[in-house]
Amino acid sequence: MIKRILVGAIAASAVISACHSNKKATTAVVDNESAFLLDTVNIVANEVPKKEEYRASNPRINDIIHTKLEVNFDWTNSRMNGKAEITAKRYFYPGNMLYLNARGMDIKSVVVSETTFNSVKKKEGNKTIEAAVETLVPIKTSSYKYENDSLKINLGRTFTNKETYYVQIEYVAKPNELKAGGSSAISSDKGLYFINPTGENVYKMPQIWTQGETQSNSAWFPTIDSPNEKMTQDIFMTVEEKFTTLSNGLLVDAKKNANGTRTDHWKLDSPHAPYLAMMAVGEFKKVTDEPWNGKEVSYYVEKEYEAHAKAIFGDTKEMIEFYSSKLGVPYAWPKYAQIAVRDYVSGAMENTSATLHGDFAVYQTTRETIDGKKGNSIIAHELFHQWFGDLVTCESWSNLPLNESFATYGEYLWEEHKFGRDAADYHHYNSREGYMASEKEVNLIRFNYDQREDMFDGFSYNKGGQVLHMLRKEVGDDAFFASLKNYLETNKFKTGEIHQLRLAFEETTGQDMNWFFNQWFLNKGRPKLVVTKNYNATTGNLELTVEQTQNFKKYPLYRLPIDIDIYVNGKAERTKIVVSDVKQTFNIKVSGAPQLVNFDAERQLLCDLEYIRTVEEYIFQYKNAPLYVDRYEALKQLDEKLADANVYAMFKWAAENDKFHVLRNYAANKLIEAPADKMADVKTTLLSIYNNDKKTRARANALRLLNKKFGSDADIAALNIKALNEQSYAICGEAIEALSKKDPKLAMEKAKLFENETGKDVLYPIGELYSNHGSDEQMLFFQNNLKQFNGFEVMGFISMYAKTAKRCTSSVSAIVAAGDLNAMGKGANRFTKYSAAKGIKDILNVWETKEKTLKAQVAAAQKENKDVTALEKELKLTTETKDIIAKKYNEIKI
Repeated sequence: MIKRILVGAIAASAVISACHSNKKATTAVVDNESAFLLDTVNIVANEVPKKEEYRASNPRINDIIHTKLEVNFDWTNSRMNGKAEITAKRYFYPGNMLYLNARGMDIKSVVVSETTFNSVKKKEGNKTIEAAVETLVPIKTSSYKYENDSLKINLGRTFTNKETYYVQIEYVAKPNELKAGGSSAISSDKGLYFINPTGENVYKMPQIWTQGETQSNSAWFPTIDSPNEKMTQDIFMTVEEKFTTLSNGLLVDAKKNANGTRTDHWKLDSPHAPYLAMMAVGEFKKVTDEPWNGKEVSYYVEKEYEAHAKAIFGDTKEMIEFYSSKLGVPYAWPKYAQIAVRDYVSGAMENTSATLHGDFAVYQTTRETIDGKKGNSIIAHELFHQWFGDLVTCESWSNLPLNESFATYGEYLWEEHKFGRDAADYHHYNSREGYMASEKEVNLIRFNYDQREDMFDGFSYNKGGQVLHMLRKEVGDDAFFASLKNYLETNKFKTGEIHQLRLAFEETTGQDMNWFFNQWFLNKGRPKLVVTKNYNATTGNLELTVEQTQNFKKYPLYRLPIDIDIYVNGKAERTKIVVSDVKQTFNIKVSGAPQLVNFDAERQLLCDLEYIRTVEEYIFQYKNAPLYVDRYEALKQLDEKLADANVYAMFKWAAENDKFHVLRNYAANKLIEAPADKMADVKTTLLSIYNNDKKTRARANALRLLNKKFGSDADIAALNIKALNEQSYAICGEAIEALSKKDPKLAMEKAKLFENETGKDVLYPIGELYSNHGSDEQMLFFQNNLKQFNGFEVMGFISMYAKTAKRCTSSVSAIVAAGDLNAMGKGANRFTKYSAAKGIKDILNVWETKEKTLKAQVAAAQKENKDVTALEKELKLTTETKDIIAKKYNEIKI
């Protein structure tokens, strides 16, 4: 799973140190049929011992082999009618009980059956023979009790793990009637979602979809809702003929029914965890791409994006090939589909063979992708989960980094393959900052979280991705990917824990890896390093001192293999050191005075680093050290020294010539802060970037800077007019925004040319322009484009729509706007609903004020015996308008 676009707030709690070489050695005796809790004690000197709850892996009592579901949907009441047939056996110990998670359901019936063999006679040619026929026979002594979202089934007799039993359950799932739950990572936990089910919001396609992680699929089918359970499945969905369905595995049959419905049969023959089961229903358009090794690659989108689906998801086949080749483990599932849905409660979800995306994360038109594909990393993240998370699933949520750290690092691998090392390192650096922003620390693998969802944080994602990168650099590329292949093939279609990953690396490399796993996966924190250097020209010796200064009462003393590049006469010589003590000095023989000592030359070490260098060293570093972080660090350290001619020259060169567009933009952004005597040269430089850079985002940024610093110049005004002819929405958007500030009348005229475009980079500045200067004439723009916005984007557009409506004089415009916002708020998430309600309230305030003013005018005119016919007519219309708007507000107000 990827959380809503970027991993944001980092959950943290008090934690224990888990440095055991084998977690399972700490497991206590399991109590008969129920889950257990193991209290651990963290003893601190002079403190009362504090008990902490140990989050063990769920015990395996019963094992679900297969689940068959037959479902149909009550759209009006947001309910699902279901029949489940579960094939199961005892995991090891004999017993007579089965406990299933079944949240908020109406249980209609439960039947437990077993197989028997009856002898029947049949003819074969001229002979009559007896044959044994297997039949299911209900166990009459079975019974069940449903309470506290748990279905407790007495099987009617004791079964061993050599015997299979069958449970048929008829039920009704009622997701909207569940007690609301969720977390910062996954904002709702009701499992089954009916989106705009009655179609009252004309701007949103009615649809159904599911979200299982962590323990939400048991809201729509009874199961053992645990990550260490594995099952195959058949799902039969009966829907109206107009609807398209999607689920795990392959669509093996689509049967038309006499009542005008259709039953789709989806089948998955390879086992996966219950939380990865999924369904989606709606008038989606299926777009099929070229297959990968004979396996279908497909995308499910709303009709408006059918023509753009391949532009959005078109790298998928290449990604599958890349990951399969890199890991040495071919993509294992029978197809790979992706679907974009409305009102999704997180970012995306790696359902086995059928990834679900929030529409806000991926939807773009083909023209918008000229400025970059916004969903590429998310697509890569979820696809990598098909290996790490789906093929091999973390055995417990404590081991979630085995899913999420790998998926995060999968983003790095794709960026590196497709766009190069700079792009990968930039992505990696931003992820690192997401972790570094936390003021608290917890273990990566932790057994004492408060809630399961606490694991979905900047540690399991961001820090874990950094740690895997360090592991790769430690063992080398060949060993790293060979070890991953070992881990995947050893545990495929099963579950894994952190020690199985360690053992895979040890078996592959022949090296003891406990030191690495203990300090990075099973401990918290990061090293803090102070580095100093001294060169002795007489001896030709470089003295490099490294001191670890982290709080050793909280964090370990680290073992840190580090590469050092020492530049002499423009040439780098690499030396590897291993820091393993509090303070160490390394004496390195060099061939001359070092121009730069580049500490951690691979830029892989996760640490806080204090290492002072001179201006000259940073300039040399920018020009000579090869990596993104090398160059970014040099620019960042010197961006307040632009008065220095050499620094200014470096920034100017970087703005035009750095090989990575992000650094070109960074340097350009800082150039406008140069001394006044450099401004003419800065303008020339920015114009050169605008005219010559190959990246449209870099050109758009240059135009933004030109408008910011030189917007009053006639040539820049002319440049904005010319920019409106560009294909890049980013460039056009910057031009419209600039015109809006300088000449709103001209901007209003030019904006009309873009009202029917679909790029949000232009629609937003037009919306802002109209909200400040528009009125009734511009209302149609908002009505036509509400459907273009989704997720959090729609809230800003709603605000602009309401602000424009406040400026309107026509009651029709006000009523239409209130109606549109009312529709947007119905069935929406609380944020969108609040924005829509606030927008209507703002419009209502305007008409309430109008009514109050007109009443005062009527009263004053009546006192003077003036004709009030026209005023009363206007008042009547105003009151009627106000009342209609008030009704719309009251329907959705929070």
